[in-house]
Amino acid sequence: MTFILSAQPGNDICSSATDIQQLFDSNQQVLGPFSNVGATGNDLNIADVTGCWLDDLTGNADGSSPQIDATVWFKFEGFDGALSLYVQLCDSNLTFLSQDTQMALYTGGCDTLELVACNEDYSFQTGNYWSGVNTDIQSGNTYYVAVDGFNYSGFGSPESPLTTGEFCLSTQQPQVSVSEPDVRTVSVYPNPSNGTVTITADSPILEVVVCDITGRQLLSLSGGFSETWSSLDLPEVFGFYLLHIKTDRGIFTSRVMRK
Repeated sequence: MTFILSAQPGNDICSSATDIQQLFDSNQQVLGPFSNVGATGNDLNIADVTGCWLDDLTGNADGSSPQIDATVWFKFEGFDGALSLYVQLCDSNLTFLSQDTQMALYTGGCDTLELVACNEDYSFQTGNYWSGVNTDIQSGNTYYVAVDGFNYSGFGSPESPLTTGEFCLSTQQPQVSVSEPDVRTVSVYPNPSNGTVTITADSPILEVVVCDITGRQLLSLSGGFSETWSSLDLPEVFGFYLLHIKTDRGIFTSRVMRK
């Protein structure tokens, strides 16, 4: 695995996109580190990702008014086949505040960008909040990739987004290294919620910790749970919350939206 340091945030606009061609022309699977600290990405056509990026200026988190936060740009020449491209920490040790990004893939020129694919979370349901795209592309086209730092309205600001720092780009889906149970063993629903969620598991629930999106602990409950535990009341303020659910098979983290 080879890491190549790239000066940042010189690629915070499309016209100065960092070339990542070697990620596809060699056996290399990880490229970086890159950084979005101080980036703006202010030439992104944000209308293209409406309905895809959920960090929302209105606070509705429905994708109707996405915002731009610390966006940096990359480019490569297309090939005939399936593209798999993901954000990950360079050591694959993913944490919420360092991996929760959004991605948009474009073709064309910087003044005529056409959206090919976009992604908010690789898997919201399983707590995998890194961004990544899987889509077919074609040779003869130049592709541009915008990576944006998640910043839900009310928790951060455009000047100081929640998700900034160093990251790598990879052609392989990153693996979360924290202890997690099989994703089938724990579920949290409904999501989005009007204020109350149900947690179910096929092994005893030992502890539930509720945090805000910055990771600050708001509530901790332990002991006395059955395998199915219902009626967890979320804080009254709308927005995203992190639920860390500990069972005897590991710790499961779910991001829940209160609407």
